[in-house]
Amino acid sequence: MTNRQVVIYARVSSKEQEREGFSIPAQLKLLRDYAKKKGFEIVQEYSDAETAKKAGRTNYNAMLAFLKANPDIRTVLVEKTDRLYRNFKDYVTLEDYDLEVHLVKEGSIISKNSKSHDKFIHGIKVLMAKNYIDNLSEEIAKGLHEGLEQGYWPFQPPYGYKRGEKKSLYIDPLRVMFIRRAFELFATGEYSIRKLCEKLYLDGYYYQQNKPKITKTVLEGMLKNVIYTGQMRCNGIIYQGKHPAIVSFDLFNKAQQAFQKVSKSKVRKNFHFLYPGIAKCEVCGYAISGERKKYEKVYYRCTHNDPSCTNTLCISEKEMTASFRRHLLRIALDEKLYELVKTSLAESLKDEQNYHRNEVKRLNKEIEECTETLKKMYLDQLNKVIDMDLWITFKNEYEFKLNRLNAELQRHQNANVDYLATGMKILDVCKKAGMSYSELSPEMIAQLVRQTYSSVTVKDKKVKMSFAEPFATLEKLIRLAKQGIEEYGYDEFAKTIENTKEECLKSIKKEPEGSFDTISQSSICSKWWAAVDSNHRPHPYQGCALTT
Repeated sequence: MTNRQVVIYARVSSKEQEREGFSIPAQLKLLRDYAKKKGFEIVQEYSDAETAKKAGRTNYNAMLAFLKANPDIRTVLVEKTDRLYRNFKDYVTLEDYDLEVHLVKEGSIISKNSKSHDKFIHGIKVLMAKNYIDNLSEEIAKGLHEGLEQGYWPFQPPYGYKRGEKKSLYIDPLRVMFIRRAFELFATGEYSIRKLCEKLYLDGYYYQQNKPKITKTVLEGMLKNVIYTGQMRCNGIIYQGKHPAIVSFDLFNKAQQAFQKVSKSKVRKNFHFLYPGIAKCEVCGYAISGERKKYEKVYYRCTHNDPSCTNTLCISEKEMTASFRRHLLRIALDEKLYELVKTSLAESLKDEQNYHRNEVKRLNKEIEECTETLKKMYLDQLNKVIDMDLWITFKNEYEFKLNRLNAELQRHQNANVDYLATGMKILDVCKKAGMSYSELSPEMIAQLVRQTYSSVTVKDKKVKMSFAEPFATLEKLIRLAKQGIEEYGYDEFAKTIENTKEECLKSIKKEPEGSFDTISQSSICSKWWAAVDSNHRPHPYQGCALTT
């Protein structure tokens, strides 16, 4: 590389971390020292205090614009993979820019000229970055998030409520009896959703003036909505609301138990097809649907009965299955490669599990302290130690704090359980895709297609399939792996990957002075896979005592 000019990029995940002065200054110092050691000239520095879960960040976009305007500058220095991107759109965008990315802490340089095993490892780092596979990746817009934590429902008021002052909800007196009666009847376990719709209508409980009979889908959603108990659910997190409850927790729980008793209607076998609603016609875009023809064989055809569509040939379900089987081989992991990736993933996530467990412990302690403080302040108010106005101010602030802590606790509890299992499930799907044709039944193939497809088109009996993420990226990585195995042989390729971990450890130990991370033997794989966030996370609340 003749041009020694570079840009550097640093990122932390929140404004709070930036205000606390944790990662960005240390990251920039590390990158400046690295540039000085390598003889690079830094022409621009960029930093963000925003999440990388979604594509596009303020200064990240400014960096891309600068690189586009200066095509002679093609080198970017960054601390590690998870500082640069944790979503697939950014990953693909940077590939299109034909950049040379120096991952300083990982001791690697990624460009289009990198070797196949380097590209493979880098791709796995992006694929398995923790923000993709854990439940912390669920985002809410900041304003909505704060509204929920304060106990206000920021969306359209649900049936039975109206919007009052200051975003608060109050009960709609014209609809409250409908909701309570629906819960009371369904909680008995004597009604299915369909029968309950009929019962409410016949008993004179009308859903709306212009639509007196409620539909099954709307009624089921209503009976499962926790908002009627005074709580709010958003992205799987339960928040305590400030709106009045319409039904009690006891009645709500009985209704949820009644769902277990309601028998599901059986699908008639005459209408059982393997690929309903999956494929579309490549010519006109209409759905490809199945139908039974002679000898009870299933065929699929375009549903657009119009001469303008030239895709008139039918394709049998057997031919569809064979085509899907060939497409699934594009994401298939053989046994050896599967075990290599699976083992590395499990090792890389050990530190992550410890982090979540420590956060759960910390949050439980803070919740307990805040609850105790609220009790003491309540007693002080009863004993006239503090006046009513001050008590209400303190009460609102601590309730807001408790809501935030409880929401954060639920996210960590979900992530600690689910994110490793989710990562393994992704790899298990790829392993199943590599099973022999005799081991995969048509039903299993159909299930794999539904789990992995983004779009399927059919034209003249030819089936085209594109994969959804993360399988689209996995397809590229597997192609790189096969290229490397063909070039080196499997044993040499696997050995090269293992050696990369050792080289990474050596490079980390030889970091420029001023590096702020200490390295332990247990975190070697975490450094390699970039599954561990490099942020030093300060506690959002150092204590529960209010300052005045």
